[in-house]
Amino acid sequence: MNIRLTSTLLLFIIFGCKNDYNKKVIERHPEQIVLISKYAPQRYKFFISQDSLGSIPIDTTGAYTYIQRPTFEYYDSQNSINKWIPKTNKLDTLVIPYYQEYLELSSRNGFASLPHTFLIKNGDTIVFTYKDKIPHLEFANRPTKDLEANYNSYRLKTLFNNKYTSHYKVSFGFILDKNEDFEATTTKYYQEAVKDNERELELLDSLYKTKIISDTDYKYRITALNQLMESYKSNKAIQKWLNINNEFNNEESMPTDFGFDLSKADSLMKFHSFRKYLYRISQYDLKYITENNGNSGGSYIDSRIRFDSIIADGRFNQSVKNFLLFNAYEGIAMDFKVKDKEEYFKKLQQNTTNRNQLEKLRKKHNLDFNYADILQLSSIENKKTTYSELLEKNKGKWLYIDFWASWCAPCRQIMPESRKLKKELENKGVEFIYLSLNDKKKNWKTAIIKDSIGNAQHYFIENGNASKVIEDLGIETIPHYLIYNTKGELINGYANRPGKGAKEQLEQSINN
Repeated sequence: MNIRLTSTLLLFIIFGCKNDYNKKVIERHPEQIVLISKYAPQRYKFFISQDSLGSIPIDTTGAYTYIQRPTFEYYDSQNSINKWIPKTNKLDTLVIPYYQEYLELSSRNGFASLPHTFLIKNGDTIVFTYKDKIPHLEFANRPTKDLEANYNSYRLKTLFNNKYTSHYKVSFGFILDKNEDFEATTTKYYQEAVKDNERELELLDSLYKTKIISDTDYKYRITALNQLMESYKSNKAIQKWLNINNEFNNEESMPTDFGFDLSKADSLMKFHSFRKYLYRISQYDLKYITENNGNSGGSYIDSRIRFDSIIADGRFNQSVKNFLLFNAYEGIAMDFKVKDKEEYFKKLQQNTTNRNQLEKLRKKHNLDFNYADILQLSSIENKKTTYSELLEKNKGKWLYIDFWASWCAPCRQIMPESRKLKKELENKGVEFIYLSLNDKKKNWKTAIIKDSIGNAQHYFIENGNASKVIEDLGIETIPHYLIYNTKGELINGYANRPGKGAKEQLEQSINN
């Protein structure tokens, strides 16, 4: 079954289905949407080998990943991406002022490449409960069919038996299939995804013909599937496999070309699948830059080139450029130096009309380049200082400085060794200083308590994204360790980790 649908089909989102259960009707409120969350689950461990949604782990010693607490994303009336993270184990409510006919909520699904998406009409009041810790939606003000409202959960159970989908495994199957390389697992699960896509299209046909789902939802779901299948074309391993295997080179079985009508971008921006499409076509087939920073590294495209290309791209109107330029700048903020961040932030100011989002970005990354030559710090008591003042204050002591963050697993795992090292050197005049980089203050303070490292000097770095000091110190990844002598001179900019040679380095430096 080959269906090609354009984005115009997404404009027919009107719910009109009836169901057979009784609900107390809540008064509709014009120009606002009310979201109610009932006892959202906390983040929890999912043990990878026991691959089934809602299962209780039998063995808690194997490899695991964290399933994050539910987070809902939506495109608001101010043309900005917003996130709502409901309070855990409590009732929580969000009222969204809204001025269009309907809104799409999306929530990441850890088992599938497609997010859980929910279509909400303006004036709706909806309630989220959590079945197997997955959001389950009910409309409190009007009737609708449960399957239609929660189609993503239905497809996961019906087509994939509540296990990882083939679509998910296209990108992450190499984690599950440890004996195969990335390219082998990618192409293997792509073939499965093609078959599963056909099965899902047949399922949607059946649901539509029997009037279990509406015309609107049918078209909406197929559009999301087409976008997902089209996204595989940008995968190099899949491109190579398709070129080699002639069986996929005939018109019937080749993936069908799929695109959106960009002239309707303003009305389509609310849809997750459209935003993913924009992200994909704005990569411009840029080659990946690969880094190897000792124990870690990464790959990323040159977001500076992408940023400039988006500005020059005549296909995009201002709404699309607003969205994509902020997205590209996040890549610049993550991967490039302060001079690039400053240059492209000025370009962003000149090329966006979304001033609200600009201010949010400035606050998120503390992008005040007037203080680029200073590293601003805050103590646990919120007393302000700078890195140079900290060094001056501690002159006369040997300093072992640990750059870390609460979200950094290697940083946290080595803290017991750090406590041990501190105790072993307590009579050697060594001061342990912990500086939290690119962190959140609440999480930072909690981690200090959990890791029992409070008996030391702790500071939160306020402007890590906009300070040249971090670059001058050569800090590209964390954890990162420095050793200063009693004169306040940096004598080792790449010191060993606790338990991995740090003690020997410190003792040798002190004794020389």
